[in-house]
Amino acid sequence: MSLNVGLLRETFARVKTENGGATALGMSFYKRLFEKYPAVIPLFHTPPEEQHKKLIASLGAIVGGVEQPERLLPYLHAMGIRHLKYKTETAHYGAVAENLLAVLAEHLGKEGEWTSEMQETWSAAIAVVAKTMIEAADNPLAYKDELTQMGYEPDGFRKNDSQPWVEKPVVAK
Repeated sequence: MSLNVGLLRETFARVKTENGGATALGMSFYKRLFEKYPAVIPLFHTPPEEQHKKLIASLGAIVGGVEQPERLLPYLHAMGIRHLKYKTETAHYGAVAENLLAVLAEHLGKEGEWTSEMQETWSAAIAVVAKTMIEAADNPLAYKDELTQMGYEPDGFRKNDSQPWVEKPVVAK
């Protein structure tokens, strides 16, 4: 299946306006994640009231960059490497994917529709994101030059940046 970028963007735009907006989706995401997968709770040091902003900003950067792999791939590589610091394991990606799909379906299904095509599109996108992040986390040194070129430190963070999950334009040096 090829990724339906228009549908991905359309549904993400709906996330922001339907059923309480992006904040409601983000809070539902963490509530369900912690209930269904309590083993991940120790990985989070930020309360859900703040953590959901990171989730939504990351989703926005991914959806916004889906047709610009030269920007999106380094962003995902940095995010995968950065998650090593948080002690994220490969198995956690499946829990996050399942949880995000369930919460999206519930969120968008309340005021509108959630179709099998939406499910397939988001599932495919999430699978690519997870695969890309895992590959970088499994071999961070392979991405060191790319990260440096895109303004990231080797650990996936940006120097003096308290919001590495927000995609920023690259400033030529």
